[in-house]
Amino acid sequence: MRTVVLTSYLCLQGLSSWLPAQQQAPSPADSGFLLTTSDVGRSPSPFIGNGRVGLVIPPLGIGPSESFKANLYEHGPDDVPRIVLIPAWNATAIHDGQKWIRVGAEPSRSVRAYRQVVDMRSGTARTTYDWVNGSRQMGVKVETFVSRADGRAGATRVGITPHQAGRLRLRFALTGWPPPKRLPLAKLGRYDRPSWEPKDVWYPGHMQVRSREASRQPWGARLTLTSVPLGRTILLAQVSAVTWEMDLANPTVDPIARGDTALVEVAFDASPGQTYSFSQVTSIVSSGEVPEPLEQARRVAEAARGHGFDRLSGENARAWKARWQTDIEIEGNPELQRVARSMLFYLLCSADSGTMLGIPPMGLSSGGYYGHIFWDSDTWMFPSLLVTHPDIARSLVAFRTRTLGAAQRNAKLNGFSGAMYPWEADEIGNETTPNFAVQNARSEIHVNGDVAIAQWQYFQATADTSWLAREGFPVIRGTADFWVSRTSCKPGEERCHIENVVSVAEGLQGVTDDAYTNAAARKNLEIATAASKTLGKPADPRWAPLAARLHLPYDSASHFFRTYEGAPDSTLGYVTPLLAYPLAVPMSPRAKRAQLEQAFAQILKEGPGAMMGSTILSVGAAELNDRAMMDTLLPYSYREHMKGPFLMLSETPTNDAVNFVTGAGGFLQQVLYGWTGLRLSNRGLEPAFPALLPSSVKRLVLRNIAVRGKRYDVTVDAKGRRIVPSPPRTPQ
Repeated sequence: MRTVVLTSYLCLQGLSSWLPAQQQAPSPADSGFLLTTSDVGRSPSPFIGNGRVGLVIPPLGIGPSESFKANLYEHGPDDVPRIVLIPAWNATAIHDGQKWIRVGAEPSRSVRAYRQVVDMRSGTARTTYDWVNGSRQMGVKVETFVSRADGRAGATRVGITPHQAGRLRLRFALTGWPPPKRLPLAKLGRYDRPSWEPKDVWYPGHMQVRSREASRQPWGARLTLTSVPLGRTILLAQVSAVTWEMDLANPTVDPIARGDTALVEVAFDASPGQTYSFSQVTSIVSSGEVPEPLEQARRVAEAARGHGFDRLSGENARAWKARWQTDIEIEGNPELQRVARSMLFYLLCSADSGTMLGIPPMGLSSGGYYGHIFWDSDTWMFPSLLVTHPDIARSLVAFRTRTLGAAQRNAKLNGFSGAMYPWEADEIGNETTPNFAVQNARSEIHVNGDVAIAQWQYFQATADTSWLAREGFPVIRGTADFWVSRTSCKPGEERCHIENVVSVAEGLQGVTDDAYTNAAARKNLEIATAASKTLGKPADPRWAPLAARLHLPYDSASHFFRTYEGAPDSTLGYVTPLLAYPLAVPMSPRAKRAQLEQAFAQILKEGPGAMMGSTILSVGAAELNDRAMMDTLLPYSYREHMKGPFLMLSETPTNDAVNFVTGAGGFLQQVLYGWTGLRLSNRGLEPAFPALLPSSVKRLVLRNIAVRGKRYDVTVDAKGRRIVPSPPRTPQ
């Protein structure tokens, strides 16, 4: 299913302070932070988040939509562990006196003057429209965010302005979801192509509701729901403080708690032209975070109620502003500017500091790939966060340190030494690959090298030897020991070999000396030796000789690296461009060009495929100082994958698997490590080759990037490349 071939990868106050989106006049600088549409039928839906909780934004801004909490997984019977769909906390509904507002088969008939905006500056979604139901009409404004300032809180504010008098109703709820229709993926031996769609296997996990409460409070209500993931013991507590203004005429309030739902319904007599404001602030806390999640959730909700929606919104905006002090500024190509910011934004929505978690391929936007952690987190997303938000990047490498014990048990289970990281990991770090892809779990072992390389990159970027000794080196050492036990060195042979692997090009199974796998293993072994020297520890005497003897299949006559030993010409370009970047295998410019030309030929033949390898091909073009090649490759790195007005990334140009934040990480790497000519080394981030911009870009500024505890602005333009200390930032 996951065919990774380079080419087939490749709430409390009124609305006086809330200016409706359509009345705003954003500056040109602001417009690069706004994703917007006037089409209520827009698809796919965007998501927002704070790196701990992600929320999909529904078309009308109201109604239950998918929400995911990092580190919350379930394990159903005969199924694989999967990230759960937490009970909906935005299940708002509005009744106009005759019917409930909802989008039908032809939404344009009832929704007018529609505008939805995702403001990346503050991680906030705003939706405004007029709801028309015959002679009845109502203006609706919805604002939603997941707080970056308080990772436990999310909030929605709803404003309604009826055009006629009458009785209106609003409903606010916390509500569970029905259990999914399951497949026994822990036992099924075959992926049923083509009848299965991703949604058939990527359904999210289920939360079982344990308790529900709904009670009235002055000018509001409190809703409480607790639930547990199926097959896990973590308790999730959700508490909502629902509030409204004091001047509702003849209000009736009906709190209800039954089944999987806690809700409150409020009805009142509305006056024409008057705006009524309601808010729901929800705290979301698990026992994986604190011992008493329900008490903590209640305190957070009550504090939010006391502070008010506007204060919580302002704190969230300031926290996002602090994040955006590090920015990627692109002049000359507004499309690329918005694309780059959106990709960084969706990464930030899916990761946070202090979590000790990797990022699933779809981030916190869906249950895609079950929420499992792949090499995507280490190789594709981590490097882009490393110099932009190193505190968040640390969470990604910390996940591998935290789950080292599981990797060691996995190696032993498979008959090897050291640490064997899973092809697909759950939050515990166990191997969770579905049975139909068991060959990947057993043999797609390049992930071990990818994990080690990320650990070393973190050290290169921080020079933190204490961290290296305590956290990074145990992972590097364990993966190096794995390669020692997994490699075959036959007596009398000059070269050592790694046999029976699944290539990065996953359709190639049971091969020997896969180029990427062997190169990653070699780098892992070299890193282990270097890390030992850095820490003043004796290196394992097996590491360096094995690294020198590992075979890389290379044809010196044609300058072609083969995909694997004995691979046919039809596979040329599938994997080998990744040898130059990110693996930095020494090769001549002629060899580097050969790999790129082969990859481009495959793209022209088969299309860009999944959004991984194709995102970083232009890094090689930059190294070759070939702007024409860079311009040719650049569109294939993103354009066919962008879906809808919110620039959601599909895994491939033809599927609806969104939002593929793996691709976002890859795209940003070409900007950070390709256009700038900068690379991480044992001396930090330094120039490796001349900077080169695409012809459509006049100027690139990496604003306030972090390397070894210092901050820099990197500017690339017609004058060349300049690296200067960042000016002091105002404390947030």
